[in-house]
Amino acid sequence: MNFEESFKSSIKALKGNKVRSFLTMLGIVIGIASVITMSAIGKGGQESITGNLKKTGYGKFTVYVDREDQAFRWKYLLDDDIIEKLKNTDKFKAVSPMIKKRLFAKLGGRDEIMWLTVTTPEYEEIDKVNITEGRSLLSFEYKTGERSVLIDHITAKDLFGSSKNALGKSLEMSESRKSVKIPYTIVGVFQNQFEQYVKAMGGRRIPRFVRMPLRTYDKVYDLKANGYTDIVIESKNPDFMSEDMGEAKRLLEKFTGVKDLYEVGTLSDGASSFDSILTTLNIFVIFVAGISLFVGGIGVMNIMLVSVIERTKEIGIRKAIGAADKNILMQFLLEAVILTGCGGIIGIISGILLGIVIGNIVGIPPVFSLWSIIISLAVSMSIGIIFGVIPAKKAAKLNPIDALRSE
Repeated sequence: MNFEESFKSSIKALKGNKVRSFLTMLGIVIGIASVITMSAIGKGGQESITGNLKKTGYGKFTVYVDREDQAFRWKYLLDDDIIEKLKNTDKFKAVSPMIKKRLFAKLGGRDEIMWLTVTTPEYEEIDKVNITEGRSLLSFEYKTGERSVLIDHITAKDLFGSSKNALGKSLEMSESRKSVKIPYTIVGVFQNQFEQYVKAMGGRRIPRFVRMPLRTYDKVYDLKANGYTDIVIESKNPDFMSEDMGEAKRLLEKFTGVKDLYEVGTLSDGASSFDSILTTLNIFVIFVAGISLFVGGIGVMNIMLVSVIERTKEIGIRKAIGAADKNILMQFLLEAVILTGCGGIIGIISGILLGIVIGNIVGIPPVFSLWSIIISLAVSMSIGIIFGVIPAKKAAKLNPIDALRSE
């Protein structure tokens, strides 16, 4: 019996028990579909979040001071005079002080953490946000220190029902949970870049963000006592950012006369670290989904073993009329490979369709990888070979006399 005859015989045997064949394939279909779907949604969410973060940080870097070594005077190494000197060199597109701080706001009867960014007109040019409702901060608000703030759309929705309803409302914040909360007027709402991926990963606690003018921060929290945390700089040409980072550090050391205390880092450093974390999570999720493939493979082996037992007499007859062991082995192995191969194809199609549907529901464009599809199909075929070998060998080794005696 040649390969073509073995293939036809395998198809005929599978058609003879359609329900069993379908149920056997189902485990493979679910496993492959799970892997394709989770991979596409995870990759789409990762690119959606970290892609925006990396794009935002392209050509931009920060300068900060090692505070552990210079705790007593670090803020004097990042003051207004130094920032002004950097601006006057005209070597950079934009230079701005940066302050990141944790505040607490009252939301739904409990205190929630708000991550504050203190902003200037220059900073808004360097690190733009997407305003979805209202407006950006105006020049007079930067000069007079009006208690005007921008908040993210998640916080706006949780507090006021919608971004539009938040405009003109008051947001009360404080440095600690116990200190007196100070009211600020919301003038604009911006897109929270972390929303999509947190939802896709099944999380509920999305980071909350707020921006206020530097002058406002100075009035409320005393800038001289707290100082700046960083200086953020945008290169004129992003392709020469590495050179600009070295130049900024050299200039600061020249202005202050202090050596080896200034550190530099790109704004996309955090995005790269976050990207690595998300990649690890994606691998873990795909691994968990892949367990169903292993379970499906065991199902294939069990069903094929049952098939061998049920078809013992058939195997005995075929051997009695001259069928070689290799012919019996090939047929049962082909049956397993056909089942898992068809299951793999159906699983890939189902995974793509499911990924598109789920992506539309959660608002994440799925990213399908050709390699993941090819690997999934290869894995499903391999499962057929690996888990089909044992039943096929058992069928091939049956003694024809014993097989013919079986009922």
